[in-house]
Amino acid sequence: MALLQSDNTKPAPVGYYYLWHLAALGVITADFGSSSSPIPSNNESALRATPSPVISGSVWDTIANLAAVSPARVALIDVGISPDHPNLTTRIDQTASIDLATHKYGARALDILDDTDSTYKEEKEAFFAELDISGLGNLGLSVDDKEYLDDIVAEYAASYGVLRRILDSSTMFAAHGTACAGLIVAEPAALPSEGGTNPSPPEDIFTNTDSTETHPNKNPNLLPYFGADPFSRLVNITTSFEENAVQFIAAFLYAYSQNVDVIVMPRGIPDPKRSAIEPKNELKADLERWANRDAADLFARIALAEQGPVELEPRATQLGSNPDRMWNILKQLIIGVSRKIPVICAAGNSGESQLIYPASLAAPDNGIIAVGAVTAEGFRSGYSNYGEGLTLVAPSDDGEVFNRHQLRINRLSPLIAKHQYSPDTGKEYCYSHLSLLSTDLPGVFGYDEGKAPWSTLLPSANNPGVGGGYYTSFGGTSGAAALVGGVAALVQRAHRAVHGGSGKLDGIAVKSILEEASSRSSDVGPGIRPLTPDCMNGDHEDVIDPRYFFGAGLLNAAKAVGAVLNS
Repeated sequence: MALLQSDNTKPAPVGYYYLWHLAALGVITADFGSSSSPIPSNNESALRATPSPVISGSVWDTIANLAAVSPARVALIDVGISPDHPNLTTRIDQTASIDLATHKYGARALDILDDTDSTYKEEKEAFFAELDISGLGNLGLSVDDKEYLDDIVAEYAASYGVLRRILDSSTMFAAHGTACAGLIVAEPAALPSEGGTNPSPPEDIFTNTDSTETHPNKNPNLLPYFGADPFSRLVNITTSFEENAVQFIAAFLYAYSQNVDVIVMPRGIPDPKRSAIEPKNELKADLERWANRDAADLFARIALAEQGPVELEPRATQLGSNPDRMWNILKQLIIGVSRKIPVICAAGNSGESQLIYPASLAAPDNGIIAVGAVTAEGFRSGYSNYGEGLTLVAPSDDGEVFNRHQLRINRLSPLIAKHQYSPDTGKEYCYSHLSLLSTDLPGVFGYDEGKAPWSTLLPSANNPGVGGGYYTSFGGTSGAAALVGGVAALVQRAHRAVHGGSGKLDGIAVKSILEEASSRSSDVGPGIRPLTPDCMNGDHEDVIDPRYFFGAGLLNAAKAVGAVLNS
């Protein structure tokens, strides 16, 4: 074992279990045995050839056995969630979900009552009628910016969105959100009893698969799939990738007005100023040359302007405007909301030693939790951002790395024989073949377009997908952040188990609990190597404080929940 821990190129001799990430997080207790067989080269052979580990317990049972606990509510700010996925349909709070991508004041898709009626039907809905941000206190805004935010709040509180009886846009654009949702709250799909809807999962979630109320779903495409907290509910807040600060202000205002327990932001926000990544030192000289060229071009245009009138640039900032005002309001709003509700953010997938926005806002005095990704081999995922401000890490997939500081390649790839790789001693790091498995948007718009190995089975009559395609390989810091969002929901439910009612911990308290429950010396099960720094953007970078790569370390859900239950 010492040899394996000191050799960066030796993979851990473990098989693949499709919920391995829950074991790595301490959500379930699993015995993977002492398999010496190599890791399968792809998920299909892994799912079909590797026996399941022995599951002896879960954090869910620990909470459920104490008392009847109301579910936590997690707001997912992303591109939407498939409303009909069998593992998600009972976990999504459809009556609270909102689409801010297609309507400024919110939209929600309702069932189409009559397929033969092509008339466009739309009803008004006041989604923000209960909006009141007085509980956020001082957000640190200037007098002018505070007045501007107050005007926005008043505008939204008096606004009307729409209820639409048309095709839900989430059936086409929600692959990323659907995958994140599965990691947070997915539950095994069950057939409802007559006249009822699917209930919450049974307390003994691994053994009680059949009861007087429900029966296992016989759809051959479906897996007994679990998110980190299958007992909680998800509020879907759909946003686009537009560079529109108002859209994201509305998203955080809505999440706050809904009094959710956790907010998950598994992607970046396109702030034109705060999303900019500082260049590496070796690239700055080239950028300075470009800047000098831009300056020369500016002087040339000024000279032309002195010769006579020129056409105005339509995108140019006009005199007297403050283009950063809305983005600054958004920044302070995110920080203010995070102090009341934990905001879990993805650290980013560019392999940089700095975090994307808004994960980069994480600080000791707020509840923003910046999540990096690690592999079952104990290394930072090849793409995962790291550096100052990283809060903690969670399991995810891996990415190949080819640079002068390290080589990390998939040596099981059929293309490996086409290349020559001769890295210097100590510069090769083991590539992990274990990815996250999560729920996919069924059909051609999903990640796997209905072509995943398990979707080749004949679909049943209850299968609304195109040939199945209910699951996909997933990863990134998005996947890691989603898992942490599920654990944060567990923490909130544990708090209710002790104190009763529907109360919740604030964002700073949840962040502290998660940090205390993390460790930089843990193995990423089912691997055998503890968290190990790597050289990504500089030689000898691995001697930097491990916190730089892993924050507080690998989160353990059992420790986090135990700390709350014993408080």
